[in-house]
Amino acid sequence: MTKEELMKFANDPFWVRLRWFLFVVFWALWVAMLLGAVYIIMDAPKCAAPVPLTWYQEGPLVTVDERNYKDHVDTLSKFGAKGVIYELPADETYLVNTDAAIENKIKELVGTFKSKDIKVILDLTANFVTKDDQLFKDALEGSDPTTRSAFVWKQTGTAPTNWLALEGGSAWQEVASQQFVLSQFGPNRVDLQLSAPLAKDKLKATLHHLAGLGVRGFRLANAKHFIIDHEGKDDVIAEVKDKGVDLTQYGFWTHSHTTYQEGLGALLQELVLDVQNATNGEGFLSVSDDIVRPEVFTVGNTLGMDLPRYGDLESVLRRPIDAESAKKIRDDVAKTYQEIKTYNAPTGGQPWIQWPYQKDSLEQVAASEYNTFMFLLPGVPVVSLDVLNYGNSSLSVIEHLEKFRATPSYQHGTFGIATDANGTSVGYTREYNKLTISIFPLPQYRQKSGNPGYFVALNLADQAVQADFSEVEGIAEELTVVLTSENYQVADIALKSKVPSKAVPLSARSALVTTYVPK
Repeated sequence: MTKEELMKFANDPFWVRLRWFLFVVFWALWVAMLLGAVYIIMDAPKCAAPVPLTWYQEGPLVTVDERNYKDHVDTLSKFGAKGVIYELPADETYLVNTDAAIENKIKELVGTFKSKDIKVILDLTANFVTKDDQLFKDALEGSDPTTRSAFVWKQTGTAPTNWLALEGGSAWQEVASQQFVLSQFGPNRVDLQLSAPLAKDKLKATLHHLAGLGVRGFRLANAKHFIIDHEGKDDVIAEVKDKGVDLTQYGFWTHSHTTYQEGLGALLQELVLDVQNATNGEGFLSVSDDIVRPEVFTVGNTLGMDLPRYGDLESVLRRPIDAESAKKIRDDVAKTYQEIKTYNAPTGGQPWIQWPYQKDSLEQVAASEYNTFMFLLPGVPVVSLDVLNYGNSSLSVIEHLEKFRATPSYQHGTFGIATDANGTSVGYTREYNKLTISIFPLPQYRQKSGNPGYFVALNLADQAVQADFSEVEGIAEELTVVLTSENYQVADIALKSKVPSKAVPLSARSALVTTYVPK
């Protein structure tokens, strides 16, 4: 049809009504889509605010000595200690319920630090009791046979296996005629089988009592020894590198029946949740030794503790510095972090690593540089007070580091570690990415404004270097210096100075902290 023929129908009532109908439908749909978009934006679930670190994750945690801790309360408070760690003598662990002197000692410890809002953590040795313990006396008497289930008890004519005590000699003691009990930790000590209900309940009662006294954290020693193999087979020879070790020494054997047994993860998870309940969610339970084999301490994909001690960094930093030192540090930290972050923590989130070091750890790296490098790693420093104020370390440096630890970039940021292009220096980044809700099918991760990334660098060499970190993922071309260690002596570089990531100036044996806007 021609245009003229079509125009004859322009004023036809049917076509007029159809045009108005389509006009109204179009704008109605447009308004509906607009309102729908507004509704989606307004009703979309908000990003939950990141959970702040707990006091024991925030740290630092500082070890104290029973003899002089009262003299250092103010100093510990100035250095920002969130908790103090006191190691209870091993034989006193199960006496806290019955010995008034030990109980009063702990009450005094808690009371001393309470005014400064510093929590008390106890290092306990839970895997044995002394022969004076009432549970062992009941088992020895034999009137209630079930009491022997709390121990590794064998009725036989000779030592049941070839297991050795830690100090050498048989791990078995004959406590009555043809009655042998496992005693790996000394002649007056008897191992507990902590998978047994009686032994486990004994430990729980101790933890509950201490929580009632105000203790808010527990680190258990010898965790790998908590469960013993019931079958009692002979030990086998280990692959011994030290040719001076013979079959009479503990290091000659694998101890595959007395360490790292199945069930450790479930046992520790149960104790963690028990402590959480006893402290109204404020406390924690962990271990004081390197767990070495984290997979043994898990149930499914959940680790048996929130605050594991894992990794070899402290011993790596003790070794004489050579051309490979920076790479060794990079590899050890990367391996530690990658392995631990594959697990969940029993109370939610991911485990938070303990980084322990002490005064004799500072043989190769000075205190200021050591603290500067360690404090912003993902984890909590576990240190003695003389590390914080030793040598060239200072209160000012620690205060700055603790301020950085309180930022979202540290507490919730991603982590990456690398060496410079020449492999002489090591550095790591902390960046905070926030999940943003989008109307598109997939969420998008974007850098939250106002939260710069942190970059920490350590030069282990005896000479100054221009370290090239420009290839580090996410790092900017320009960095802003926010903290330098005491050994950092570079002309014209001060706080707020700008330095290029492709040529970061580092003095010999020095460290610095910078901020940047991530790419």
